[in-house]
Amino acid sequence: MYLLEYRVPISAALLVFSFASVFVLTSQSGSSFPTYVLAILTLLGFSRWSGLWLDWTFLCVVALVGYLAASTLWSDPFDARDAFSQWGKALLVACFVVAAAEGLRTDWFFRRLTLTIALFAGAASVVALVRFFAFPPDDGRLSGLGQLECQVCAALIFGVALLCTLYWVFEAPSLRWRVWAVLNALCLASAVVLTDSRNAWVAVPFACIVYLVSRQSKSAGTFAVIVIAFAAVSLALVGGLLASPASEFLLPRGDSFRPAIWAEVLSRALAGGPWLGNGLLTDDGVFVDCYLLAHPHNLYLAVLFQGGLVAVALFAAVLALSIRTLLLNFGREEAKLALGICALALPAYLLDGHELLTRIGWTWLLVWLPVAVSVALSGGGRLDDANRFGGG
Repeated sequence: MYLLEYRVPISAALLVFSFASVFVLTSQSGSSFPTYVLAILTLLGFSRWSGLWLDWTFLCVVALVGYLAASTLWSDPFDARDAFSQWGKALLVACFVVAAAEGLRTDWFFRRLTLTIALFAGAASVVALVRFFAFPPDDGRLSGLGQLECQVCAALIFGVALLCTLYWVFEAPSLRWRVWAVLNALCLASAVVLTDSRNAWVAVPFACIVYLVSRQSKSAGTFAVIVIAFAAVSLALVGGLLASPASEFLLPRGDSFRPAIWAEVLSRALAGGPWLGNGLLTDDGVFVDCYLLAHPHNLYLAVLFQGGLVAVALFAAVLALSIRTLLLNFGREEAKLALGICALALPAYLLDGHELLTRIGWTWLLVWLPVAVSVALSGGGRLDDANRFGGG
């Protein structure tokens, strides 16, 4: 009973610890262990957050992760062990959304979470920068620490940490803290640049500008108009650069077979099951020019391939409802940061990503955390157990 009475702050502390460990532990299992405890606490306290079943965003989240997990049943080949693992991941994601939404109703979780991500990511970027210059990698690209060995993954998570650091640039309690935040931001920005991820080179600055615009905008309407106009100009600028001689600088590795991958995945998705999808366990690898490329390199195409138009519709509903809620609560600091993360994730996933159901990692930060913020804002009034600890 003691654990259930203090379930919300315990779960929130476990989340902060888990996200910090992503930058330190090389094993995803190590970072995931606290989330298993969190899931157990969340399930034991089911009656204390059951009001979320009246929230449309949460219902769509449950429908999406449940449907993707169910698609293992018509995957080819079907593997019972892998299917069980995917169901476990779906449960972890749903419990994370609940626990994070409850944590955001307390009076300390948001500030501690953003500070932890900024601090640990900043320290990881410093070590990565020192290692990069002391022991230059063969491919000339910076890799992160912990579970961030993949340059694209490292760049995008450093991008989220950069947004958290910008929050502290504004909210720092003293000049000393503000100086630290600026230095931390410079280290993170340098790490993003040196990953040599063109995806992050576009998505991270765009997200930072969107976040800064949100800090200065007086209303959600003004913010939306500015962001749409800026996005249109940015898209035209990027398109113009790609059509010019500058494309050789922007894409020194060419298009990395992206168009060929997307064409093949789309063809297989439409041929294999456009409505229900091919199933989560079906191999989505593609052979291009004798190279086996392991996944679609586009999260939206991956969802289409795995769960068909049904999953795409559910995913679109989750994103649309979340962004709508964030705009309706535009005055809240957590809503502005979540909008910044969305501005990073939505374009970045056009070029990378392939899993919505995962254990803790970059997808939780880029997709499920903003969704949890929206659930906290839209359905948080029903979380009486969480509201006992302040916030709200």
